[in-house]
Amino acid sequence: MTAKTLVQLPSELLHHTLSFLDSHDLVRVRKTCKTLKEVVDDSEMLQYTIDLGYFQMNPGGSSEEDVPPAMRRERLRLHDAARQHVEFKLKRTLPLPMSGLARVDAFGGGIYGSAGENCIHFVRLPPDASDSGDLSHSHDWSHPVDTANLANFTFCAAQDLLVVVARSPDLRSHAYEIHLKSLTTNDTHPDAAQPFLKALDKHDIDHKILNTVGCAKVQIIRNYVSMLSWADIANVDALYSIQMWDWKSKKGYQFNLSFPHDISDYSFITEDKFLVFFTSGSMKIYSIDDKSKLPQCTATISLPSLVDDFSYTDVFISEHPTPSSMFPEFRRSHPSCSFHPSADDGLIAILVWVTRTNTDHSLYYRFVVRRSAILELESLYVRTYNQILDSILPWSMWGPQHTSWFRVQLNEDWHTSLCGFRTVESINEFSPHHLAEGPRRLYTRDFNPHIAWNYDAVDKSGWRGRIVPGMMDRTISYPFTEPLGHALTYRETLSEELFDVNEIFSDESRILLVKVSRNLPLSGSL
Repeated sequence: MTAKTLVQLPSELLHHTLSFLDSHDLVRVRKTCKTLKEVVDDSEMLQYTIDLGYFQMNPGGSSEEDVPPAMRRERLRLHDAARQHVEFKLKRTLPLPMSGLARVDAFGGGIYGSAGENCIHFVRLPPDASDSGDLSHSHDWSHPVDTANLANFTFCAAQDLLVVVARSPDLRSHAYEIHLKSLTTNDTHPDAAQPFLKALDKHDIDHKILNTVGCAKVQIIRNYVSMLSWADIANVDALYSIQMWDWKSKKGYQFNLSFPHDISDYSFITEDKFLVFFTSGSMKIYSIDDKSKLPQCTATISLPSLVDDFSYTDVFISEHPTPSSMFPEFRRSHPSCSFHPSADDGLIAILVWVTRTNTDHSLYYRFVVRRSAILELESLYVRTYNQILDSILPWSMWGPQHTSWFRVQLNEDWHTSLCGFRTVESINEFSPHHLAEGPRRLYTRDFNPHIAWNYDAVDKSGWRGRIVPGMMDRTISYPFTEPLGHALTYRETLSEELFDVNEIFSDESRILLVKVSRNLPLSGSL
């Protein structure tokens, strides 16, 4: 019996076989022979898989399977085209309760939450821009909270989890309490092993807690809750600690890492790796490889050096909302599909503040780097130093090749909203100071490498943006003593419309504009 080759298989079986390949493999397969090229090109489903890889997106939505592949491809292209053409649709004005407290809010999974007067108020936005002005699918609710002791909160809509961090009523026992609640009901979450977690417990730190300092930063990573917190400790200037708990199990993996006073921020970049930033001008990668041990530092990486009379004041990561969630869907009369950024890679935006010694003269910068580039630094570090962990990988060995830097001007909001490979900032063209009231333009940059590489083949009709090619620039900008990075190619667009906005959040299909004025935040949708 003569053996059959792959291309001799029945078309249905061949399509089924190829459906297990990802976008990169499908592109390679279609280059092997004319027959396989025709098979891939004639299949809307296989082309949809390639499109998802091109746009660096994953499908989402409970009714994805009900949508024909051709319609999914069209909606995916419309998602990108709306941002290319900067097409905004105002969806709703949302009055939210406010207080005189420092602003505490969050946005993720299509839900915006804001701490108000003794409550946290939530708004679930319509799922996408296709609902053109239909506000009936929005949903508002509030949960009571003691805002006097509120340190922070976050949530994961996919797990119906609300995490509320409160200052402890008894500092003799612990500094903070992390309450694990249902986002929908405010009851203790049914999967939580205990109602709340104790952070900076006296048994863990072996010091008397004198006072809690500032706000705590909290993150949710699937079954884990992590927090960076500060506290004044007896016989110690201050204690900076990163802790993590398995919130679903009392005996699950947890750790407590203490740091010197120059830690400024941290963030998980994968489920088992996180970055820690220091005002000494460095950052460290920690890896959780063995859950019987504390996380291990796998690389120490330098930021660009400064002239003698300047120093780093603050270094922190720009937060981005969680991807589209599986928050219980409302019923719809027509099928829908949505998209969220691929977890395979993405952008990290890092904000840098440098100050001249003994003055209040400060300069602000923002730089971006692909997450995959940061992860590759672990192996570069090992190859360079053979696991000598007290060494520092110099900026010149990684920064200029993998980052792009931007000087933040006084009329720009130095906080950036980030989703996938896209960043959004606001610029006040009518005032030299970013805190001034007044209308602002939105500045979007798309660092998706596939779009940059295929720029010449893109239909740019009606597009008001431009492409900025990456390059190796050896120019040294004061007050740094070595070249900054300009390596990433990106597509940038400045909106023609003006928006009265204080704060920006974005996700896969929306830009949420928040304006704090007379207790009336505003929301916009893209």
